[in-house]
Amino acid sequence: MEQVLSWRKGLFDSNYQVINNGYLKFSINFGSWKNTAIATTQAGIYLLKSEGFSKPETKILDNQNTVLAVITYDWLGFKARIVFASGETFDWSYQNSLLSRWSLNNHKDKQILFNASAGSGLIHTNVDDDMLVLCGLFIREYYSRLIFGLIIFIFCVLTFKSIF
Repeated sequence: MEQVLSWRKGLFDSNYQVINNGYLKFSINFGSWKNTAIATTQAGIYLLKSEGFSKPETKILDNQNTVLAVITYDWLGFKARIVFASGETFDWSYQNSLLSRWSLNNHKDKQILFNASAGSGLIHTNVDDDMLVLCGLFIREYYSRLIFGLIIFIFCVLTFKSIF
């Protein structure tokens, strides 16, 4: 069963809302300076907590602090892998050079396609799994913050280089 969801976020904030048929399906609220988020779904509340720098990963925890999944990142390839506690594995990657389309799939029977346009977008999915959708949006925000930080760093280096 194919399903089309829509998502939106503010232009300068990182709080996502996923909508299905005009109703709020779930939301993800990101921390300001850390790559952590709280996701509120109909099934429960989840904490997405990122750790590490040289080998970054994000753990998805339920309200009993049980690890439901772990996301590992490949910074050079702008890719990620999600491994659920059940052993099921999904790969996340961008689908175009503009970084406005990305996908999440298990290379078998489950696939989710995302697209973005100025703080909103659509999600095409063949599986009804809120956890997968929120992982896809979380990873996108993770890389958006990484790219933004890199741009700020380069700008600062170039600015200080011209001063001295």
